[in-house]
Amino acid sequence: MIKNLVHIFLQAQAGSVRRKAKGAILEAAALGMIGLSVTLFFLGSFLWLSVQMEPWMAAVFLGILALLAGIILMLVGRSVFRRKEADPHEQAMSVVKGLGLLSEDGQTSLGKAETEQESGPIMVASALAAGLILGRSINR
Repeated sequence: MIKNLVHIFLQAQAGSVRRKAKGAILEAAALGMIGLSVTLFFLGSFLWLSVQMEPWMAAVFLGILALLAGIILMLVGRSVFRRKEADPHEQAMSVVKGLGLLSEDGQTSLGKAETEQESGPIMVASALAAGLILGRSINR
């Protein structure tokens, strides 16, 4: 029985690796096609603009346009990377405080909870909530 469970687990993991590899290959192909289309766009724009103005002016104009697009993309990328996720430990502590097991000054209110009859379910619920939050944040 354990052998079957291990076999099923390994098959699931191998399928996950294959799916991720296929996704990475498709993403690389998509990025290549985007790069090709941008290149052809700039080449077509250059050929059209070189008829309208001097070729060196068309090249400078398109160079400045590409530089501005690159700067904008860089700034957007930096803002995405700098976006800070909430600390998982802070989230777990706020859940425990919300359940009333931890006072605002950091002292546990377990002394009060032990005197009550329903301290067991409250403790289990808070451990479950904190575990779910921490587990979910680690998987990201």
